[in-house]
Amino acid sequence: MSDEVEFLSYLLSRPWSPDGKSGLKPVGLFIGQEANALEVAVAQAAQAPARSVLVEIWKARKGRRAAPLLLVVLHTGSASITGATGEVPPVYTDMDVGQVERLCREALGQPDRHAALRLLSQALPSLETALPGLTNEGLLALHELEHGVPKRGDWVEAKRKAHAALNKRDRDLLSALGFQIEDLDNLTCLLRSKDRRAALAVMLRENESAEAGSARFNSLSPISYALKKADDENLPYVVLTQGNRLRLYSTAVDAGVGRRGRTETYVECQPSLLADGHLPYLYLIYSAEALAPEGSLHQILDESQRFAGDLAERLRERIYNHVVPELAQGIAVARGIDKSRPEDISLTYEMDLTVLFRLLFIAYAEDRDLLPYRFNDAYRTRSLKQKAQELADFVAKDTPIATGDSHWQETDLLWQAVAEGNPEWGVPAYDGGLFANEEEVSKTGAELAAITLPNERFETALRHLLVIETPEGVPGPVDFRSLGVREFGTIYEGLLESDLAVAETDLVIKEQKKKGKTELVYVPAREGETPVVLAGAVYLHNRSGARKSSGSYYTKPFAVEHLLNGALEPALTDHFARLNSMDDTDAAEAFFDFRVADIAMGSGHFLIGAIDRIEKRMADFLAERNLPGVRRELEKLRTVALGELGELDKSTTIEDGQLLRRMIARRCIYGVDLNGLAVQLARLAVWIHTFVPGLPLSFLDHNLVHGNALVGVGTLDEIREKFEALSLPMFPVDAQSLLGKAAGPLRRLANINDASLQDIAAAREALQEAREAIRSTEALCDLIAAQPISEDPKVVLFPFENWENLGDGADELEAVQIARQDLDSLHVLHFPVAFPEVFLRKRPGFDVILGNPPWEKPRVEEHAFWARHFPGLRSLTQRLYEAEKVRLWEERPDLVSLYEDELRENQQIRKVLVGGAFPGMGSGDPDLYKAFCWRFWHLTAADGGHIGVVLPRSALAAKGSEKFRQAIFDEAARVDVTMLVNNRQWVFPEVHPQYSIGLVCVKHGEPEKESIYLQGPYATEAKFFEGVVKELAAFYGADVLDWNDSASLPLLPNEESAGIFAQLRKSPRLDWKEQW
Repeated sequence: MSDEVEFLSYLLSRPWSPDGKSGLKPVGLFIGQEANALEVAVAQAAQAPARSVLVEIWKARKGRRAAPLLLVVLHTGSASITGATGEVPPVYTDMDVGQVERLCREALGQPDRHAALRLLSQALPSLETALPGLTNEGLLALHELEHGVPKRGDWVEAKRKAHAALNKRDRDLLSALGFQIEDLDNLTCLLRSKDRRAALAVMLRENESAEAGSARFNSLSPISYALKKADDENLPYVVLTQGNRLRLYSTAVDAGVGRRGRTETYVECQPSLLADGHLPYLYLIYSAEALAPEGSLHQILDESQRFAGDLAERLRERIYNHVVPELAQGIAVARGIDKSRPEDISLTYEMDLTVLFRLLFIAYAEDRDLLPYRFNDAYRTRSLKQKAQELADFVAKDTPIATGDSHWQETDLLWQAVAEGNPEWGVPAYDGGLFANEEEVSKTGAELAAITLPNERFETALRHLLVIETPEGVPGPVDFRSLGVREFGTIYEGLLESDLAVAETDLVIKEQKKKGKTELVYVPAREGETPVVLAGAVYLHNRSGARKSSGSYYTKPFAVEHLLNGALEPALTDHFARLNSMDDTDAAEAFFDFRVADIAMGSGHFLIGAIDRIEKRMADFLAERNLPGVRRELEKLRTVALGELGELDKSTTIEDGQLLRRMIARRCIYGVDLNGLAVQLARLAVWIHTFVPGLPLSFLDHNLVHGNALVGVGTLDEIREKFEALSLPMFPVDAQSLLGKAAGPLRRLANINDASLQDIAAAREALQEAREAIRSTEALCDLIAAQPISEDPKVVLFPFENWENLGDGADELEAVQIARQDLDSLHVLHFPVAFPEVFLRKRPGFDVILGNPPWEKPRVEEHAFWARHFPGLRSLTQRLYEAEKVRLWEERPDLVSLYEDELRENQQIRKVLVGGAFPGMGSGDPDLYKAFCWRFWHLTAADGGHIGVVLPRSALAAKGSEKFRQAIFDEAARVDVTMLVNNRQWVFPEVHPQYSIGLVCVKHGEPEKESIYLQGPYATEAKFFEGVVKELAAFYGADVLDWNDSASLPLLPNEESAGIFAQLRKSPRLDWKEQW
């Protein structure tokens, strides 16, 4: 070993010879433990070698040997590192020599190369961050860690306290952090702080991985075992130690700003790699004091949540005001659109949002290490994160945008890599439709493949999407790890309520009051005013023509969690009780036979919440009862994924929870929305949330679909009732007769695990085959659905008595073709045809329906229609408006035609609602929520199905819904109603503050003795959280039906009233003499 440098000098080294042309002077070669051990090759250089030179030297030394190699080059007071695996290994430059030496020492001391690679894969990337030795996987906001925590008043004191834990390991490390340790079993410990139960701890052996199954943990991964044990012990945190390494998890499903799943959301610390100035993090995050109920960890979590919310709001405004308009303008020009024809604008918006979704997916995947930004240098140089860093530098230096279309071309290469795979970049083929360019799969993708956007448009959009100014005033890349599903949801929901328009004149933004609310609206610019939108430019506005980026009815997390608690959790308990009555083979077969739907899903945040809850409960169940059939499926997926990752699989572990989430999304989750963009958003949210490195994006075309949940046949009972109403001879109207032909391809679809692009293609074929198999049933449903709206006697008077004899020829009947024409614009959706497997189950129907259905009435107002396309009309006097409307009727026949189509469609929908399977809709206004209530009730399993939905108070009191209330109060096993008053608009910012809202949970089945439970109304979030943990006021269903003729629930004045009212109802009335 050379005497000129002291690096790992206390370890035995061997000589090695780098390429003589490289200019490197060898220091020594250090070998780790066991066969094919890690090698650390150390050399000196007068100055930092180029990245390409480092990669060449690394490749020359490693060759095709299985042993991983870490190349360390020391130069001028710093170090460069290359390795340890991969086709093009990552390169880290300008590293602190002391930290690199400590890392090498730790890696060489690992029991084998696998353990060494796991350590390096976590620690190496952290060395080039602002906080070397600290790895945050979505639990906390990185900005809060870097900038907020060091400003704490206890920062200096925390450093002093942290010194006691340095160089300690496992139990000694936890003791030094202030915990009293008590063994729970031979695998886990209880951590106490001043007699308070603080966390559960697991001490990993050096050759164990937190995510890999282990015989010591009953074939579970250590973290899955620990989380289940912590759940049983009702502990809020899990702490894993492995030598001097710490990892902290929350047991709460919804904790963490960028949460994907409990096993993937944590913050890890390698104290030996922490710089001296960063030691306070060790104490402020991991100590007994930190984990106290009001301790520093909780405070950092709260501040992280605030930062994430602020980041989401700022990003939402940038997307709405800059990204989408810039992309739209570029796409419109590239497509040669010079007139604002509705169909052109609609396709432009779809293309615009597809570009946005692709960018968001890749940006998030890179930040969460789902794409190999940190592990493959070839990918890194082409990544969006690298582009974001370059653009941030351009913004800081005010660098002008270059001509050409280089950014589009480079980004398109990224899209191709994700879609088709790129072995050199370490990217397997992932495409599940989002990145598809084939017209038969994605018309929008095919249109995008035919254009390019110039830098003046695309770079501008990228700057606003990928770069943001920090609170300190410095432009930097957006930290997408700090954005979770709820933050993305707030971004998405505003887009769903928006449209593009082409400005016919220069526009400015003015405040305008409407129904007591102030809106920002676009109006024509007057002379001397500076326009925000130039004539001919594309801009974004909501459906009323106003400028608003937020969603009006986005359901806040507290309400989503409440409904998941009230509907999903008890349904899961029932599901696992059924599994426990089966043997292992049948239980494995039925394990994923649990169906959850949101039939007005928006961006899918109810479904994402459901996926997390189901994963937790399924993982806990498997921890208690091993089902070999399920384990085989998980292992098969894991093997395929690791095989696709190639060299990366040596340092990658895929935890069961990741695979479970993916399988849950594919087999258990269903969604419908009338807005086609909402369907794309929901699929994007599910893809991001269930992404597994190495496996393609799941096939979701069958589960999450575009359609009108109120137009079409909802259940097979509707077909049966149609025949009974006509007094026709009955052929078998049951699931097997009507849907049985689809059972085979549906079983094949369910068994395809989407492990490859070939699997995705096979799934698409199986779905098409299933649809073809039940075309005659679809034809029958079309006829039944069209009869309330059709004026053609061939449809209205169709002779159903011969239906059974028609067979497959029914699909070609003239009456069927006419019915389909009648339904053409209504986006008809027949639930038995769309989801036949849900009706072919032993327990037909969905186990759970969740959501927040639309509350509006189906109507088209002429003024609102024209203002939507020409927002400037809103500022005109009535006289000028009428004159302008006359001009538009003459000059825009395309929009006149669209207006008449919308009127006609609206009238048809009203007929469907009044004439469909929605009792009581003929009285009062046909509000959409009234029909949705019946859909929820009919679609859930009659044997214990659950509903958890947000409803306006009128659903619980108004005319038109009384038959629904009578049905659930008389026939439901349990009805829970939690009322909220939108005081200061704390529930919905766009809803009147005096409006009352119900969080309603219903369970099908025989009514309990006291089956109606009421609480609220709560006027603030604080009162809600204080009240929902108290005992609910309970009533007998029969008594509630006797309160009044309409089964209306009373409007109580405050949150204490329900209990008082319950007591009053138990007391005899003074005028009921017979009770005395």
